[in-house]
Amino acid sequence: MTKISRRTALQSTLTGAVGMAGLGLLSNGARAATSSSPSALPDFTDPLIAHKAHVKMVGSTGNEPVYTFYRLNIYGDLGAGNFVPFFTMNNVLVDYWQALEDNQHEMRKYEVGFYTRIDSQEPLEYFDNPVTGKRVNVHHFRLGPVPRMYTVDGVIAMGYNPSPLPIEVIGERVFLATQSIENTPDRVRPGETNYVNSFSTFSARLADIIDPNVTSAPNHAQLQNKNKWAPWFGMGDRPGGTVARGFGTKLKNLDALPPVVMAGVKRFVPEILDTQNWTEFKFEDSEYLSEQTAKEKAAS
Repeated sequence: MTKISRRTALQSTLTGAVGMAGLGLLSNGARAATSSSPSALPDFTDPLIAHKAHVKMVGSTGNEPVYTFYRLNIYGDLGAGNFVPFFTMNNVLVDYWQALEDNQHEMRKYEVGFYTRIDSQEPLEYFDNPVTGKRVNVHHFRLGPVPRMYTVDGVIAMGYNPSPLPIEVIGERVFLATQSIENTPDRVRPGETNYVNSFSTFSARLADIIDPNVTSAPNHAQLQNKNKWAPWFGMGDRPGGTVARGFGTKLKNLDALPPVVMAGVKRFVPEILDTQNWTEFKFEDSEYLSEQTAKEKAAS
């Protein structure tokens, strides 16, 4: 791949202004500036321009599937002292994007993950919990289908709303951070509150963001989040929860997954390979609790 310098990328706005204007990535002021200044950048303070860059960076402005792979390290946070390393997750997402009227972009998300030993590709079938000292069977992660709508006014999502922060340009790359700090009724524990603390950062080449021929910009992604203990951990009423930190990128397709990851996907979470037949909503915690209830009824 030919490396494009920041100077080259910025100078390209002079000859590419018509294409960028077609995508809405140049404001009126920036359009005027290109006639005299090759260093004009898209005005990312303009809500529409920022919205289109956001969608291109995290998904697609076109009608196509977007595949993403993350590696997440997950730690136990007991509320005091250091975090306790738990395990790693191989996290695979398939998002179907569709461009709608009024600059709206709809996404339908399917997500799975299987757990491995911390910083390893050795899959886990059971977890020796370092906090409780007990061994529990691992319940791998499934979520979806989940609808989400991206609009100029914000993101409409089920469960939580990833709010975009101001876009930054650093060197040859565009950076977008999102945050979700909110609370919702707990789906698993009736009467309780689920506190959402989720943070992501995406970056893509400036040249891809301003290129009218690119609908889905290759990206680098990082995330951090804090969650309650998953029911299958066997933590009971202990205070605290898990903290996850991860990194990843878009893929051309699922065949681009590392072979060891694809082997784990086929073994533990094959649903992601056939999303056309994944029609019923799945959620890790609800699935686990339903399975436990069924086992208890069968044993009684």
